[in-house]
Amino acid sequence: MTWLAVVVGAAAGTPLRFLVDRWLTERTARPGGAGTFPWGLLAVNASGSALAGVVIALATGDLRVLLLVGLCGAYTTFSGYAWETVRLWPEARVAFWASVALLPTACVASFMLAWRIAGLAAS
Repeated sequence: MTWLAVVVGAAAGTPLRFLVDRWLTERTARPGGAGTFPWGLLAVNASGSALAGVVIALATGDLRVLLLVGLCGAYTTFSGYAWETVRLWPEARVAFWASVALLPTACVASFMLAWRIAGLAAS
């Protein structure tokens, strides 16, 4: 049953990540795409981290596996972060350093804030 929860969650998370990332990227891209900060990736990873915080605070059992491992695992992406950071290096050093600093910080902060708020709400 656990593996099915992972599969179902991932089946929802992957297309959701694609749609959110593409939607934001299309609206924030500069002509030619050079040096464009990955706003879609930031939104996906920060919102997925926040959801993970809520799930850890509130869910248990197979529901936790479905939402945390399946949905959040497929929705968020470290490989996308690595790719975007490498892509920015030769084109836009400011965007590169913003990516290096902002994305992990936003993810950790959104996780911690959501986890704390959900934990307080549950108690």
